[in-house]
Amino acid sequence: MEGISTHALEHTNASTSGLLAPEMLSRISRLEMVARQVMDGYVQGMHRSAHLGFATDFAQHREYAPGDDLKRIDWRVYAKVDRFFIRQYEVSTNLRAHLLLDASGSMTYKGAQDAMSKYRYAQFTAACLAYLLLHQQDSCGLITIDDKIRDFIPARSTASHLITLIKALEKRTPGTEGGLSRSLHEVSDRLKQRSMVIVISDMLEPIQDLLGALHHLRHRRHEVLLLQILAHDEITFPFRKWTLFRNMEVQGHHLRLDPAVIRRQYLDALAAHRRALEKTCSDLRISYQLMDTSRSVENALTAYLSSRLRERGI
Repeated sequence: MEGISTHALEHTNASTSGLLAPEMLSRISRLEMVARQVMDGYVQGMHRSAHLGFATDFAQHREYAPGDDLKRIDWRVYAKVDRFFIRQYEVSTNLRAHLLLDASGSMTYKGAQDAMSKYRYAQFTAACLAYLLLHQQDSCGLITIDDKIRDFIPARSTASHLITLIKALEKRTPGTEGGLSRSLHEVSDRLKQRSMVIVISDMLEPIQDLLGALHHLRHRRHEVLLLQILAHDEITFPFRKWTLFRNMEVQGHHLRLDPAVIRRQYLDALAAHRRALEKTCSDLRISYQLMDTSRSVENALTAYLSSRLRERGI
């Protein structure tokens, strides 16, 4: 398998608690061709074509094959294992992507009928995208945030980097207060090279704050993809009886309300927020997709990537 070795995947699966378990890998394998076409559309003409070559940044070892340059044999490795390996160096990647995962308190919400919380759903989404990117020998990094940036793992394209990303995804637990817009501004300043920034969040912040942050990213010439993760309950508001609604980002803040009284107001406010977010994305040429946690991650990603192809006329 090109890009990520089977050994690396086996090690990844053994060292995680299910984000890329074998059954998940088998379900997302059909995404590879679609993802490849989507990513190619972004990077065409941006980078040099070779993935691995003879340059300055060491990437990995590969077993010697007849015809390889003898000057690239790593004699230290030969002395240890009595087999010939050559050193490969990272020249460039087709794509430099950063997954930005919202780990604020609101992401811990789990609908009554949902299989997982918004945060767990977002973790699976990020893991699938990391696998697809690295399997295609693209470069992938990870940024996690709550009220500030918690993890900032630079983009790399080596096989072992998937293990690093998956471990970081599993290790990061949600915080309390969120600060998506503030963190997006900081990310805009920290990313020095043009990248694809894939934001995975519930986007439940004032639209004016989000507008400024997204405009900052686009001003820095980053390609931006927004994946808005919402629980099915948040979309449909199915509550009937008096319910205690708790603020998951402010401790001790809760309200007991009659859903019949606030249902229309809530649904209208959510619809207005989504319309404003969609318009912002349209104006800034940002790709936007709502992901309902009642739908499987692989089906949601398949539909999204397919829609991206249709946008490009493929």
